[in-house]
Amino acid sequence: MIELSAEMRDKFSGADAFEQVMALEGDVYRAKEGRRTLLFTHNGREYFAKIHHGIGWGEIWKNLSSFRLPVTDASNEWKAVDLLEKSGVATVKIVGKGSRGANPAKRESFVIMEALDERVEVEDFLKVIPDLPAGGKLKLKRAIIRRVADAARRMHGAGMNHRDFYLCHFHILERDWSNWQPDEELRLPLIDLHRAQIRDKVPHRWLAKDLGALLFSAIDCPVTDRDFVAFLKIYLGDQWREKLEQDQELWQSVVKRAKGFYRRHRGHDPILPGVFSKL
Repeated sequence: MIELSAEMRDKFSGADAFEQVMALEGDVYRAKEGRRTLLFTHNGREYFAKIHHGIGWGEIWKNLSSFRLPVTDASNEWKAVDLLEKSGVATVKIVGKGSRGANPAKRESFVIMEALDERVEVEDFLKVIPDLPAGGKLKLKRAIIRRVADAARRMHGAGMNHRDFYLCHFHILERDWSNWQPDEELRLPLIDLHRAQIRDKVPHRWLAKDLGALLFSAIDCPVTDRDFVAFLKIYLGDQWREKLEQDQELWQSVVKRAKGFYRRHRGHDPILPGVFSKL
């Protein structure tokens, strides 16, 4: 199976189009576990390609023995993008995809995406968020937090968990923010979807992992207790206090995971905002 947009058919054509994609060269960003991620240019535009050459049975058994589902091809990525688009969550635009081979250890596949205009990781942006006139800095920070919360609510509500749900996987434009206005559209595309899982409903265990990773990545950003409340009001809705209490076991797991991530990466316990420190 191979599907290419018009611009990609202009680059990869003929009976050997699949082979052309698999042999693609460019600036390699990642090469691991049988997968290459690279940036290439065509007709003056930039694209990212994720090319899977097959991970081998050893990698499959290693993942299964650790109770992790192995990623054997690129289909996770395009299925996740499709679901996010249908759910109203900003993400990448796919312009090519393909897969061949029945053997999961040797299956070859690829996904090609337009390079984002938004190149700055939200986690980095929040750490250096610029001062804006008339309280604009707080308004921009809250707008970002609400947008992330809305994306999380829509994604989880659609039955998808990310598995690497850190703020760094939301991106924002590099621009002059001094003239930003609260009524402007704020696009924060969510990326790095190759490990995403899709079910009818996300189990609590995977909700806790996603939300724990998100909380961990926000702790060192200049976010306050009120910022976290702003997140919860969008993610849980107007009855957020009651839902936080009703699902206390879930949110205790979220906090436990965030603390564990922080201890492992920072070497000491985090200082949690009040809304979570009581859990």
